[in-house]
Amino acid sequence: MGRAGKGALGRVTGDVRLGLRQGLDSARAAADARWGRPRAESGPIYLVAPAGHPNHGDEQLLAGWLRFLRHHRPGTPVIVDCHTPGQAAVLHHAEHPDVLFTDTLWRLAAEHSGPAESPASDRAAASVEFCRRAVGDLGTRPALASGIDLLRGASVIHLIGGGYVNDQWPQHLGVVAGAGEAGRLGGARVVATGQGFAPCSDPAALADALRGFALVTVRDGASRDLLSGTDVPVRLVGDDGWLSLAGGAGIGAPGHPVYSEDPDAARDLVVCAQSDLVDPAVLADALAQILAAWQVPGDRVTVIESIPGGDRVVWDLVCARAEGGGSGIDDDDNTVDPADLSNRASSDTVASDAGGSGPLASDPLASDPVARALADLDLSQARFVPFQHMWADGLPARAGQVWLSTRFHPHLFAAARGASGLVLRSGTSYYDVKHGSLAAAGSQWGTVDAGEVAAGAEVPPLPAAGGFPEPSVDALISAAEALARDLYRRP
Repeated sequence: MGRAGKGALGRVTGDVRLGLRQGLDSARAAADARWGRPRAESGPIYLVAPAGHPNHGDEQLLAGWLRFLRHHRPGTPVIVDCHTPGQAAVLHHAEHPDVLFTDTLWRLAAEHSGPAESPASDRAAASVEFCRRAVGDLGTRPALASGIDLLRGASVIHLIGGGYVNDQWPQHLGVVAGAGEAGRLGGARVVATGQGFAPCSDPAALADALRGFALVTVRDGASRDLLSGTDVPVRLVGDDGWLSLAGGAGIGAPGHPVYSEDPDAARDLVVCAQSDLVDPAVLADALAQILAAWQVPGDRVTVIESIPGGDRVVWDLVCARAEGGGSGIDDDDNTVDPADLSNRASSDTVASDAGGSGPLASDPLASDPVARALADLDLSQARFVPFQHMWADGLPARAGQVWLSTRFHPHLFAAARGASGLVLRSGTSYYDVKHGSLAAAGSQWGTVDAGEVAAGAEVPPLPAAGGFPEPSVDALISAAEALARDLYRRP
């Protein structure tokens, strides 16, 4: 090809590139016109969230704020800083037209908090010191300099709700301190909403991490009391989950509903039993005792999964007991070992055929009245709703149901729907405070200690009190909406 030909080709290629660029610019301009003012007029909104694990409750909180910002601050880009940005992007990219996911603050806090065996106070202090230094000096952690620069350029830095800043995860105090330092350096308004700070052994360190925050709202009285007498501007408002229910304000997501419309999924009894932060064997024993006492057949039971995998372990233990398989639990990772269950069953059969004696020589159900009762219920007919289905289709909650839950957000959302329920106490103050906040807000759910039931305590009757009274639900949603509008007033 001659020089002239090459020149013509270059011009054509350049024209194509120019056309593509102009088309992209036009699309962006159209988006800006659709969603509001040009993005150059203000910095982005920077949300900090424990999203992407996934955990259904935490994901609902982020989804609620993204939908709110889409409608009430159109044209303003949003950055979400979370511990698992790849999975969070998969779950949430459709919630907002201009959202970016990163993990800057979470990486800073996690990578420099000291050994896991160190005292919690030492880990928290190390994380706070490093995060402040790294945010202030881009040379401290050069690989994250671009992300830190984004953080320092935000107009609002907002730690959305959840129970991720407390003694359970002391390194997360660095996330808080890093956000505050970025706001100080860049002039952003720094706020936190729907926080659960209990348990907290060092309120002074918590208050120090929160210095410079314009507002901190909490979801429970214990968290408010931790900050009383400090300079932190704290208010008790409630969990951010109430904002997710604010469909009346035009921020609902028809393609991503909070509640399921599938009547088969929303059966009479719904179970949510976790295996993290609890003793799954004790919880499975308690759940088995309750199901045996209540005598709800398997075809009227739904089991939901808030955390994929982890929220199936306890149910599998219960089903193994109904089948005469014993516990089947792997003590190392609190998971059910199918091979173990299979081996147990084979051993039982062999012992029986050989005419042996002892527990393995007889039908395990014969000596376990709870197992016999569970077998009669035919738990194989229960409906299991995995996380991905619940995320796409909604929580199977309705009035007239009964729920058994260890987790907090299923309690909140199901009780808000009018369902009766019973909280299975797992023996941790962390969850006692969380569920207690809902009782204080008006939930009529009862509570039972799983350890006591497993040890032989009387099983309470099937609850029928309902969930939250409708006026309480309306008031809690209205308070969440009012807070959101106050934080993000239209310029």
